[in-house]
Amino acid sequence: MPAFIEAEQKPSTNARASASPTARPERPLPLGLRRAPTRKRVNRARRASWWRAKLWGLILSVSTDGVTTMSVPGESVPLFRKPPLPAGPLIILADHPSRIDVFVLAATIGRSRPIVFEAAANYWLESRAYLWAARTFAGVWLTRKNPPAQGLSRPADLLSAAPTVAAGIVFVKFLENDLFIDGGSSIDPTVFDLAAVAGARILPVAIVGTTDVLSTDARRITRAPIEVRWGTPFSVDHSENVDGMTERAVLAIDRLAATPVIAQPGAGWVRIRSVAFGSAGIAIVAFWAFSEGVFWPLLAEMPLLLLVVTVGRSWRGPLLIAVSAVASACGILATWFLVSHGINTPEPLTTARMHAVALAQLTADPKDAFWDQMWNGIPVKVYAHATGQLRMSFLDVLSVMFPRLLRIAIIGGAGWLLGGVLSRFLKPCLGAVQVFCLALFPFGLAVVIFWWS
Repeated sequence: MPAFIEAEQKPSTNARASASPTARPERPLPLGLRRAPTRKRVNRARRASWWRAKLWGLILSVSTDGVTTMSVPGESVPLFRKPPLPAGPLIILADHPSRIDVFVLAATIGRSRPIVFEAAANYWLESRAYLWAARTFAGVWLTRKNPPAQGLSRPADLLSAAPTVAAGIVFVKFLENDLFIDGGSSIDPTVFDLAAVAGARILPVAIVGTTDVLSTDARRITRAPIEVRWGTPFSVDHSENVDGMTERAVLAIDRLAATPVIAQPGAGWVRIRSVAFGSAGIAIVAFWAFSEGVFWPLLAEMPLLLLVVTVGRSWRGPLLIAVSAVASACGILATWFLVSHGINTPEPLTTARMHAVALAQLTADPKDAFWDQMWNGIPVKVYAHATGQLRMSFLDVLSVMFPRLLRIAIIGGAGWLLGGVLSRFLKPCLGAVQVFCLALFPFGLAVVIFWWS
């Protein structure tokens, strides 16, 4: 064991003398928190960290202006991508300006590696509910402030994490006296002992912007961007003493936190916006709208809405809307032509009642039929099929489809305008909104089919 480790572990005589004889000993730690890190337990911790990262990433993307990781100066990693953590055992030294710092690190680093946070046992052992919440939603390594009856101490609790760190689980240690006391930052020197025993490198990390989102005295969350900035990892060896390593880490964190945060859009927004302004966006909305008029069972406006919300006030929005409307008209005419010539197009996820209603409406009044189709839930391909069955002329079909084109213009235009207004809220979480809407769509489709069955 390195010499500085032995020196730091020796308890001070003055500290023993000043300890209150009436101090209540802390509760013993549950045995399950100190089990050996087998491969099975490491894999379980990796899965738990991944799910926590998804949970807190979703919450932070909706409630903030985005979370990014600056793994290399000038290069940002969006929230829903894995940051490239250094290989091997790793200990993170991070500042702690806000209550949500734990969740920010869990949402970012937890995507790449299993992660645990050093936490005060005197608080989290107050009740079983507290301990369950800490282990479930964060993942904690409890350390005791007061020496318990067994004769162990907080340094011993920290050093007992060495096998866990050596097994590949990232250990997070926040700076001391940083959250509620404005008196500067310090580092528990035992963390360097832990790094030496576990063979781990230390990564300084600054969490910037969390005080703007939720300061220590705030009662509600304010939308603001957050950045997790990494320093240069360093190893613990005999070449530098504890004071030198402490100064190096604190200065690195202070230097990382010096510059203000610049809001960065999420990965989903960047990806979808690039598609919207490229030729792929035109091709997608055209193919989707045309196919929906022939056989495709999904709404023509689905990709259109997803793309137009990202273009802002650019001319690209009206262009995508126009392309979708023209392609839909071409799909209707293609179905009319095929059916009128005896070729029945496939019509999945439709019912006999849909066909009967569409045929009856077109027989009675073709113009009113397409006005009803705007909002009645019957797919436009059913009406297009009925126009072929009735052997309507090309000009008649062309003249009655205006309501269909108007619906695309209304929905697409509303999405375009709302996208410009709500861009600040959509930029960090557009991917999550997309997944949520896609998850709800099958239920909506099932309701429509049930209604028309």
